[in-house]
Amino acid sequence: MRDDQNPADDIKPEQISGRSIFIVETTAGGIQVQTGFLAEDGRVMQLPAIFPTQEYALSQIDELRNVVIQHFAQAAQVGSQVIAQAKKVASSISASDLEGPSPEDTIQ
Repeated sequence: MRDDQNPADDIKPEQISGRSIFIVETTAGGIQVQTGFLAEDGRVMQLPAIFPTQEYALSQIDELRNVVIQHFAQAAQVGSQVIAQAKKVASSISASDLEGPSPEDTIQ
């Protein structure tokens, strides 16, 4: 390499084939959406989504909308199951369990 040559000039661009994806996760704060790129070799990279046409963009946005709706529905279902379980546990605790020790509970 010559002294006047930039080391970045030696880097050859890598050709990657794949497609843009949305990474959708349910978090404590809500539904999180990130864009990514799924390479044909299975690698997932954080890259912006690229929509080559309006038709493709809108179809992907519609699909994302459906996925987000599914995540909210699943979160609501899990939430209702947690509430039902908490009510079941609360109803199984009798009032006497909450009163504290009785005179018969003393150690002799």
